[in-house]
Amino acid sequence: MRRIEIIPGASALLQSLRGLGYSPETAIADLIDNSIAAGAAAVTVDLDWNEGDSIARVLDDGRGMDDAGLVKAMCFGGEGPTGVRAQDDLGRFGLGLKTASLSQCRRLTVASRQNCEIAALAWDVDAVIESGRWDALIPDRLTPSPQLDLLLRHESGTLVQWDRMDAIGGLSGLERDAFYLRVRDIGAHLGMAFHRFLAGDARRVSITLNGRAVKAWDPFQRHHPATITMPSEPVRHGGRTFTVTPYVLPHRDRFANDAEWEASGGPGGWGERQGFYVYRGKRLLVPGGWLGLGGTRAWTRDEASRLARIAVDLPTELDADWRIDVRKSQARPPGRLRPRLTAIAGLCREKAREVFAWRGSRAKPQRRQGELEDIWISAGSAAARYRIRRNHPVVEVIAEALGTHRTLLEGLLAFLERTVPVERIWLDVAESEGAPAPVLADAEIPALATQLASLVSTMAPTDSVEVRVDQLIRHLPGDTAALKRAVLAQLGHQP
Repeated sequence: MRRIEIIPGASALLQSLRGLGYSPETAIADLIDNSIAAGAAAVTVDLDWNEGDSIARVLDDGRGMDDAGLVKAMCFGGEGPTGVRAQDDLGRFGLGLKTASLSQCRRLTVASRQNCEIAALAWDVDAVIESGRWDALIPDRLTPSPQLDLLLRHESGTLVQWDRMDAIGGLSGLERDAFYLRVRDIGAHLGMAFHRFLAGDARRVSITLNGRAVKAWDPFQRHHPATITMPSEPVRHGGRTFTVTPYVLPHRDRFANDAEWEASGGPGGWGERQGFYVYRGKRLLVPGGWLGLGGTRAWTRDEASRLARIAVDLPTELDADWRIDVRKSQARPPGRLRPRLTAIAGLCREKAREVFAWRGSRAKPQRRQGELEDIWISAGSAAARYRIRRNHPVVEVIAEALGTHRTLLEGLLAFLERTVPVERIWLDVAESEGAPAPVLADAEIPALATQLASLVSTMAPTDSVEVRVDQLIRHLPGDTAALKRAVLAQLGHQP
């Protein structure tokens, strides 16, 4: 069979590669991946508005590259996805440095120092368009900058610079205030993507952004005493084993204040950040979402599941199976793993819904012998419907007291069951972002105590008065101690 070499047009292909869909934060994260792979202990990111002509610089203290190494790094494709990579090599397709950078700017310059020698190359989009050739440029001189001065003082390291940033990226054309608000968002993303490196869960790496240390954001809030860590599960696939660890985060009521609650939600907020967190080499790729799982009807982000977060730790050898994309921002589980992951996530979502429903004050209480059952029960239909338990002791006592008029009670209960405003309640909960439950006001206690005392007095005296009062008020939100004292006083009983 004969062969013919077809060389892609440099101008057309380069401009196409610029449109892969990187955001500024994912592009900068891709550069930091290279720094970590080069053994860097410190990475500094500087984003300068520069009166609207923005410049970005990323400097690391890694191993650096010589001339041959830099030529290889600036080659589109590099080792490619089939190359054997070390566990700490966060590369994937051999495109990141180039495609990430040129998605944001029209000129990429890389200067690297190894064994005290400086190597430098640049890709200039306009120069490639003009020549139609894959010709990288060897700069006659490097643009002076504090970052270049630092590189020259290091024995090794690499400096990446973006010039002529344009509208395709997202940092160009912004007013000063909007630019630095965007920088703040980038810092939050880096603190999320590299939180295990920043916190020392992986090899420790420091990252600074415009002179400020980037802080790690732990999606699982493992420091919080109310976070529930469910058992890790090893999953075998493709001759490799990876772990899946579900977490249920604390309810809003368990946080000290609103600021702590908002910070724990992470970039995008609680609703956006629920679901799977897929790591590759301990670097976060997918920060939430349900990966299309959920059986015949894929799960969506909903309020009741927002406390569920699940860590998936993948080795780099499973990149192809999980279809890691060029930007390293998406992953899709293999088909044969979907039932197992759905089962694990289903249990986590169920536990999260329980914590959400019980407002984090406790897990769903287990009924002890002699304790009253819940008066509300689910009807178990596809549509959300709830019924009042007819054999509940309180309902039975009232029905017996009504005698021949007990049908009035049945009619009232049936009417209430069919008019529970489920959709309105759900909307109110969603709009309140899980705000603390309303606490019983002091002014409400006397009237409610009188009503509850009449119910307690009709209950079968198989338990003490105190036990009967506790059984009746156990599901009321907030501190019920004052209400209990008032009910006992109405009954002429002192605790």
